[in-house]
Amino acid sequence: MRGIVTLAAAMALPSSFPYRDFVQLTAFVVVLGTLTIQGLTLRPLLRFIRLPPDYTVQNELALARKVAARSALAELGQDPAPAAERLRQEISEALSGAVREFSPGNSHGNVLRRQLVGVARHAIEDLRRTNKIGDDAYRQVEEELDWLELSAGVPEMEGDSMI
Repeated sequence: MRGIVTLAAAMALPSSFPYRDFVQLTAFVVVLGTLTIQGLTLRPLLRFIRLPPDYTVQNELALARKVAARSALAELGQDPAPAAERLRQEISEALSGAVREFSPGNSHGNVLRRQLVGVARHAIEDLRRTNKIGDDAYRQVEEELDWLELSAGVPEMEGDSMI
């Protein structure tokens, strides 16, 4: 973008400007040279300085997923219902890294699932508010929770019937 501005400024000089052609040629050569030299040397420079890979977002995602899953487990508590036990098992497996997503279950399980998604949302919002995770990790975990909420289905409203 700056190269275009430089060339435009050189081209905008009035024709009576002294050494106008030389200024235009110099601007063109400088822009072309800097783009070419910088463009061709950037990759070798990055290899030479050996920057370590940045795993910040991945680490934040792992933290957000763990906190969300643990808050969901805490919300389930000691509910003896079979659906709650299945959800506890799914969440425990997700915490151990065996499963990345929860699968939808029966209607009681889906009610619990929607409730747990709300609790997990509050947990990751707290992480974001306290700057323990960044915006990228927050948005990605939020999207995963959106999909989980969608898989649980729409809550049934009293008196509503679908035709």
